Amino acid sequence: MAWRWPNFQVDAAQLRRGATSKKAYGLLAATSFLESALLPLSVDVIALPMMVGAPKKAMYVAHVALLASVFGGMLGYLIGFAFLETIGQWIISTYGLEAAFAQFQQQATANNMAAATAIFLGAVTPVPFKLVCLGAGILHVNPILFVIAAFAGRALRFYAFALVFVMFGQQMTDWAGRNLKLFSALVIVITILGFVMVAYWPTA
Repeated sequence: MAWRWPNFQVDAAQLRRGATSKKAYGLLAATSFLESALLPLSVDVIALPMMVGAPKKAMYVAHVALLASVFGGMLGYLIGFAFLETIGQWIISTYGLEAAFAQFQQQATANNMAAATAIFLGAVTPVPFKLVCLGAGILHVNPILFVIAAFAGRALRFYAFALVFVMFGQQMTDWAGRNLKLFSALVIVITILGFVMVAYWPTA
């Protein structure tokens, strides 16, 4: 018997109920925190469906994701700063980030402005944010500079998504409800893209 893709039927009301539940926000915060420090997760997998399901809450979703991500980034920085030989090295080798870290190190060690730029770009792009946080800690980047650059980059990333949903949310909710498979595929592609991009970390 040939395998068939499950015929899920998800409408806007179901998306909205899931997006506004307390459990969803807890999962969002946990995913955003852990993504920045330890695990190969992507907060987009949680945040984007929540914004689709409740466009009017998109800015709040961005607030939660931003704060959790920055706090998780601080943990990632601490791991790189104080636990490189144990946890930090394990994370880098487990996720195959050696080459990407070498490029980040080359870019960020020139001066404070170069470090801030590298952190900011890493926080905005789909590149795994843990790479940026660990790298900044390993290089002993000024912690205040790290927090400012990481906060600015993550804010731009999350609020840009949120603004799109605030402006076009209802249309996107209706579209996602009709095209669940395609929407799910797009979220997965965004997630995978980040891990692909580590091989092409900018050197200039």
